Amino acid sequence: MAYLILLAGVVLLGINIVSWKRLTRSITQDAHRAATPNIPREYLRAIVQEWRTYALGDGSWRGRRGLIIALLTLLAMLFINAWWLKFTLGFFLPTMLVILFVAQIRIGRSLHHKAFEATFPEVLSVVGSAVSAGNSIHQALHRCGEDVAGELGETFNRIDRRLNLGEEPDRVFLDAWRRYPYREFYFFVMVIQISIQRGGQLRTLINRLARIINNSKKMAKRKKAMTSEARTSAKIVAAMPILFLFGMKYLNPENFDFVIHDPVGRLILYYVIGSEIIGMLIIWLLLKRAT
Repeated sequence: MAYLILLAGVVLLGINIVSWKRLTRSITQDAHRAATPNIPREYLRAIVQEWRTYALGDGSWRGRRGLIIALLTLLAMLFINAWWLKFTLGFFLPTMLVILFVAQIRIGRSLHHKAFEATFPEVLSVVGSAVSAGNSIHQALHRCGEDVAGELGETFNRIDRRLNLGEEPDRVFLDAWRRYPYREFYFFVMVIQISIQRGGQLRTLINRLARIINNSKKMAKRKKAMTSEARTSAKIVAAMPILFLFGMKYLNPENFDFVIHDPVGRLILYYVIGSEIIGMLIIWLLLKRAT
């Protein structure tokens, strides 16, 4: 009987050792998987989440106007293709979906940045006046959440609530910066964090930041004015083949049918489209480097 008890104990010990090793191996694999994330999958997930933010908004009908406009544009382009262009649906539909997806992200980013640039000077003014009146940083952030309208005010309201609940400032401001990944907001977050951790003349730093942002805006407007002629010329040159194709539909229907429907003519059309895309990319890179 004693030997049976000893044998059962040895068997249980072996089972526990095997289970412990299996559990340790699974934990190690999970930690390694978390330490080496799938970068393409994370990037694709972030892009899709960004598109949902711009297309759906807060879920209301007003917030979904981006998605509604994209669907109406897609229906209009399908009607134009069925009536005029005559491309195959297997080629035209995926192409239009990709173009609308990219265009919606680009337009959403542009509108988001413009709304931030229009509201952020008010944030600097509120923080500067609050600190000048002797209020603390937390009170200044609270005033930003109350006085500033729009999504930026809601962001500061969320920051104030999370700081009052005792969350780490680094994590709170990092989440806010991910919502507004702009240089101005990054410098503002750094100034606030340094002031929270070490103290300092926050009023002076905020005033200097506001002055630097104003000078940067003036310089950006000046550069945009200097490159306006080149950008307008590029838009006119890019629109000429499209206008020529529209005019050829009525002025020379035979050549239009050859370019649209004939396999050899399709090669010419694809060459024109590819040249347009490559040329616009080159012009965009040159203008971006100049500005």
